Amino acid sequence: MLHEQIEHKRARRNKVRLKPDSFSDIIFGLALSIGSLILIQNRVLVWQSFVANILLFGFSFAVIAMVWLSFSETMRYLSTEVSSVVLLNLMLFFCVVLEPYLFYTLINSNGQLSIVTSDVFALDLGFMFFVLGTLASIVVKEAKRYHPNYHSNDLTLLQKMIYPRYILAALFLLSVDPFLWVSTLLPAPFDHLRFILWTSSLAVFLVYYMKVSIFHTEKKLNSKANPKNVVMTNGNHEKSLVENTIGNLQNAVLTESRKVGNNQEEKVQKN
Repeated sequence: MLHEQIEHKRARRNKVRLKPDSFSDIIFGLALSIGSLILIQNRVLVWQSFVANILLFGFSFAVIAMVWLSFSETMRYLSTEVSSVVLLNLMLFFCVVLEPYLFYTLINSNGQLSIVTSDVFALDLGFMFFVLGTLASIVVKEAKRYHPNYHSNDLTLLQKMIYPRYILAALFLLSVDPFLWVSTLLPAPFDHLRFILWTSSLAVFLVYYMKVSIFHTEKKLNSKANPKNVVMTNGNHEKSLVENTIGNLQNAVLTESRKVGNNQEEKVQKN
């Protein structure tokens, strides 16, 4: 009886992992394909335009790559029992596919159309990183409930990236302010203050992610080099699990005995 309850709890914790979804891979691949097709349609007459097109495609590729890395890192530990993330995933996929079209429309537009397109592009990226932060917070909460071992090791990187994602989302959403649509003396694509904010925010986010990722990898390698700590942690966790199960069984037995005693007292009083 006790062994079956322990195995049931183990199986429930192991359900936190989710297999990679092929639909998400298709969505991100489609977004990159749209950017490539738009880039092919642009006619190149001088080498400066050739270099500029590659740099612009690299910017769009970097955005999609960062979103894909964040999404993959999150979905690795997301529970299949959480149904609220389905709508978030669909909205994220829509924004991902829309990003290349908005970006290349922005760089090829002039006047009022460029202002409107830049606003929609900022809202699109801001919403993407907001969804990524929300998904990460849901995963951390689920891990605390069902899989505490992941919370102490594998989810460290994900937990540290929740607030940076929200901050990056807030910067993109706040960049819609018309004050940031101010011309600068720098050449394109840094000819407006809004574009400088975008590129600098993404660069800082990428540097912070790489720093945290490298630190997390080194810490994980050090923990593997000293397996005694892992054995002690697993042993303490199994010991606490057994103690909690025994305590629950004792409370159940005590409750049943009290019910039997109360029933006997009621029968004696009736007689």
